[in-house]
Amino acid sequence: MRFTPASAGARSASISVTDDAAGSPQSIPLTGTGTARSATAMPLISRGVPAFASSAIYPASYANDADYATMWTGAVPSWLAYDLSGVAASQRRQTMVGWFNDPQTSSYDHNLVGDIAYNNLRDYTIQANPAPGGGGAPSTGWVTLVTVTGNGYHSRQHLVDLTGYNWIRINVTASDGSAGNTDAAINMDIHDASQGNGDSWIFYGDSISMDAMHHEPINGTGNYSQLIAAARPGFYPVYEDGGTGGTNALDGATRINTWLAAFPGRYAGLALGTNDANGCNDPTAFYNNYVTMAQAVIAAGKVPIVPTIPWARTANIQSCGPSLNAKIQQLYTAFPQVDRGPDFWTYFQANQSLISNDDLHPTPAGYVAYRQQWVSTMLATYYGAGGGAPAVTLLPSSLTFEIRL
Repeated sequence: MRFTPASAGARSASISVTDDAAGSPQSIPLTGTGTARSATAMPLISRGVPAFASSAIYPASYANDADYATMWTGAVPSWLAYDLSGVAASQRRQTMVGWFNDPQTSSYDHNLVGDIAYNNLRDYTIQANPAPGGGGAPSTGWVTLVTVTGNGYHSRQHLVDLTGYNWIRINVTASDGSAGNTDAAINMDIHDASQGNGDSWIFYGDSISMDAMHHEPINGTGNYSQLIAAARPGFYPVYEDGGTGGTNALDGATRINTWLAAFPGRYAGLALGTNDANGCNDPTAFYNNYVTMAQAVIAAGKVPIVPTIPWARTANIQSCGPSLNAKIQQLYTAFPQVDRGPDFWTYFQANQSLISNDDLHPTPAGYVAYRQQWVSTMLATYYGAGGGAPAVTLLPSSLTFEIRL
């Protein structure tokens, strides 16, 4: 089988079938294309580079150290700047900028459910500067590459071309925070995206995703990026915790196109079923909402990843969860483009001590396990033993022919 790289996430392949009988055809080609289950490395290039800020309630270096429990915090308006001049020029051409206010602001789409935002960013620009590095941040010469107004998400990613620039900064001009919490507080990572956006993620979900997939450590366990990097050196995904408390599949179906418009990455987890199961929502409506979400992700040129609904002890989850998970199995069959996420039902059913006393949400150890289940499943699916092996589905998937002797 011969693989030829195409666009990010795609491969083409051909097969030759041969037969050694005299008079038989010697080669019958079968060709097709498919989606490669393979992440493309997007190395983190901003860890520990010189960081500066115009306001520093907490220092600028907190934004790019290895501890996501610390954040740069500054009064608004203010800016945070990184000196990238020490990074190889080949790694700071096409880049992905990710900033994260979670879990200070808990819900990704806090306005959807009326949650409070804390020191989040509303209006900002991402700017670059060609000035030489090695000193303080330049005061002039900044070029605006991205402008955002009216943001209501607790994190964002932006593809930014830094060719010819040594500096990058985020300039915050308005806060999305609640009363008394109107500063700017973020971690900010810059990734080398010269090979594409093939290691960029968002995990849409409900409160379980929200509380498990944020960037801070839980019981000393690192986040998704850190756990992937520990298992596959050379990889460091950029990701967002897209969990919003209290949401269900209908919310996801209603909002998915709006969410995707703000996400330039490749992989989108869809884990919005617990509230449907706990409310014993109609299985057909649940399925149709998941179809809407999956089709939107596919139409946007991204990969949808769907886990099963987690097992829990409530009577409704016990009664209605299996029928909704059967609809997720149906989704896998109907849409081969949908990749399987973790089987949370089987996992938590086998580890019931990880469910808290409310009989619905995981314990702190359960949130760690939820995070680790995403990591282990994605490692097996996208990263492989050596960082990802392409899987190609040939179309047609079979060929019937007759060999005449």
